[in-house]
Amino acid sequence: METIIFLIILFTLTFLKLLIQGLYLIHRLQQLGYYNLKFIEWLQGSQYRELLLWNIFELLFPLFIIFTLLKINELTLYKYLTSFIMILTFIWKIIHPFFKKWITFKAKVPLVFTARIKRLFITFIFVITFVLIFVFLFATTPFYEFNLQTRNFFKLNAFILFLSVITPIFILSANLINLPLEKLIHFIYFTRAKNKVKRSHSTNIAITGSYGKTSTKFFLSTILSEKYKTLNTPGSFNTLMGISKIVNSNHLNKYKYFIVEMGADRKGDINKLCKLVKPDYGIITSIDIQHLETFITIENIINTKLSLFLNLSKKGFGIYNYDSELLRDNIKKIKTNQKLYSYSMEEMNKNEVDIYAVNIKHTRDGLDFVAYFKNKNYINIKANLLGRHNVSNLLPCILLAKNLGLSNEEIKKGIGKILPVEHRLQKIESSSGILVLDDAFNANLKGAYEALRVLNEISGKKKIIVTPGLIGLGEKEKEINKIFGNYIADFSTIAILIGKKRTKSIYEGIIEKNFNKKNIIIVNSLNESKNILKNIVEKDDIILFENDLPDAFNE
Repeated sequence: METIIFLIILFTLTFLKLLIQGLYLIHRLQQLGYYNLKFIEWLQGSQYRELLLWNIFELLFPLFIIFTLLKINELTLYKYLTSFIMILTFIWKIIHPFFKKWITFKAKVPLVFTARIKRLFITFIFVITFVLIFVFLFATTPFYEFNLQTRNFFKLNAFILFLSVITPIFILSANLINLPLEKLIHFIYFTRAKNKVKRSHSTNIAITGSYGKTSTKFFLSTILSEKYKTLNTPGSFNTLMGISKIVNSNHLNKYKYFIVEMGADRKGDINKLCKLVKPDYGIITSIDIQHLETFITIENIINTKLSLFLNLSKKGFGIYNYDSELLRDNIKKIKTNQKLYSYSMEEMNKNEVDIYAVNIKHTRDGLDFVAYFKNKNYINIKANLLGRHNVSNLLPCILLAKNLGLSNEEIKKGIGKILPVEHRLQKIESSSGILVLDDAFNANLKGAYEALRVLNEISGKKKIIVTPGLIGLGEKEKEINKIFGNYIADFSTIAILIGKKRTKSIYEGIIEKNFNKKNIIIVNSLNESKNILKNIVEKDDIILFENDLPDAFNE
């Protein structure tokens, strides 16, 4: 009877431990887009290494003690001691992740319990249940010979403890098992959404680019809403599944315009999205080396982004950023019958583009500039935004709105209603006189440079930047982060770097500019940086949060 009670307790604790660890790993898998290969790469990184080492320690240390206790002649004493050690070990294994804050209820990017996550978690439960039954049968049968005093008991403990070490394999297996079902669900969602778009009477506007597309989408939607009923995809919903979900949950015929942000991190992604939502008008905000890791080559990035213009309807036209060198130099390679317009923030390009900006100024209140059209007409713009890059985001919106029939006053009124996009150089004033610039969603060098310029130009005392650096840049990541470090040295007074290994190139770039080493602070997480800030910030200081990686990238 004692053996049965112990086994029930032990397997219950094991099941709870695997559930907790599985929840943590599923959270990371969600942040990594459910890609098994990305998940395997993350498992090889520094964050998971600590958890893995602890799991190995929690495997070997209890087994060493139990093996040592085999020398005890008093079998009853051995039975109670080893049972106590195993139960204590698993209680520790359950509470340890919370103690170490591997699992927290205040994650920067919390686990979203989508239908896919629920399906994955159910499959994971089936997998670990199957494994636990297998371990039970393997280690305890024939059961009439099994007791807490045999070597089978040691074998059972070894297998049970080993399960924590190989939990990622269970996650990968569950994700792989669900893959056919997920593909089927995606196909059903996609087909339903595609047919719904075909039946609708809305005019579709697609926006893509290596950066700036989300802000441009929200700006355009706000401006067009001054005259027309407009729907836009929310947040960063820019994938095939995300856009399908928005289409399926809305009545498109209620809207004159449907604005779709199209994201891409692999060759051919834009073509796939255009098959779902056939665009009438298109905007390409930029082409850069963002997501070079998954695109493999710059040519793949260029061809994928430019494919938007090849998918425009006959009645439409495209707008592109003349200031983006890769975009400007490659736009002539595509053959399209649709008219292409361009925009620039540089007055020197005024003869080459259809709209350009002059007299760009930004203050604590926002942006002021003048938008000139090719026909010499102009609009004086005031926006509650920060950063020159937002001028670049506004120009295609102004040009498109003008072509779609909005007056200058309607455009100005719409721009006046634009609020900063959350986490994109968002201005946050505190009652203590400290200004926070939240640019957590930016992850490109040009945007980081503009944010640092704003940090430098707005009047204040200490100019503090908090950053983990820029990611997803492939083999150029170290080089670009070193340049980023140069910019930090030029425009800030204190640099708080998140992750010693990840920010090594940034540190080198800062030091290269003879920056005071005492003003470089290296921490392991965003929470740790906030604790540092509490001790150093004063009234009239300005803090820039530049890029905020998901928890999966903490060190």
